[in-house]
Parts: sequence; C-alpha cells; structure tokens
Amino acid sequence: MISIVIYIVIARSVLGNPKFGSVLSFAETARIVLWVLVLVDLGYFVWWKQRYLTTQAILDTTKQSKLLRVLETYQGESEQRAASVVSTYVTRKVVVFAIVEAIAVYGLILALVGHYFLDQYLLSGFSLILLSLEFPSKTSLERVVQKLEASA
Repeated sequence: MISIVIYIVIARSVLGNPKFGSVLSFAETARIVLWVLVLVDLGYFVWWKQRYLTTQAILDTTKQSKLLRVLETYQGESEQRAASVVSTYVTRKVVVFAIVEAIAVYGLILALVGHYFLDQYLLSGFSLILLSLEFPSKTSLERVVQKLEASA
C-alpha cells in the first residue's frame, strides 16, 4: 500500500515535470531514496516469506485468506480445508509478487528520472530472478497439501 502512494507521488511530481529529471542533485537524491526503498522491500520480502509463506503459517486456520471463487465448489470438509489452504497460498504468493514487482518499478523510475539505465537493468534482472524463484510450483503446493492431509 505504501508503494502505491510512493508511485503516485513520483508520477505526479517527478515524471509530470521533465525539468526535475535534468537536475543532477534531484536525480541523485531520488536514486539514493529508491535504493533505500529497494532494501526496505527486500527486508519486507524476507519478513513476509518467513512469517506468512511457511507451511505452518499457510496451514494455520486462524490466518486463512478469503476463499477464491474458483475453489468454492468443494465437496465435503476435507476439500473445503484444501480449498482454504490453496486460497491462502495463492493469495500470499500474489503479495510476494507485488513486493518483487516494486523493485522492478523502482528501476524503471530510476531510468526515467535520472537516466540510470544500469540501475534499471540490475533491478529488473534481480526482480526477474526473484519472480522465477518464487513462482508457485507443483511440488511446493503438493508439500503443503500433503502436510494438510497428514494433520487431518
């Protein structure tokens, strides 16, 4: 949510006025601020994964996400529990994707504001690597469902 506010402020005050990007001192300051935000996002990414994406956290019934519509046609209590776990897993993965995507957006802003194309390439590449590592796999979801079945 904070990132959305930051994007709006940057878009309105910086990208709306091309004179800001030409001033080196502003571009350098923006570069430092955005790199600090990258570090904050990485910290938040690690914290989110450790707190909400562990198998135990996903199986915790007190912190379940709202059931996705596609999974509402369950039959029986065990399928309801599995649908709830899958919904929680998918919802939390979407949050991880949003955090990682913000890093790539920071790189784009750096390229637009201060013509720091190397920073954009680095942040976009890093974001791409994190997205590919965090992409939900069949084995990661199967591991969660197997633990669910074992606990039932």
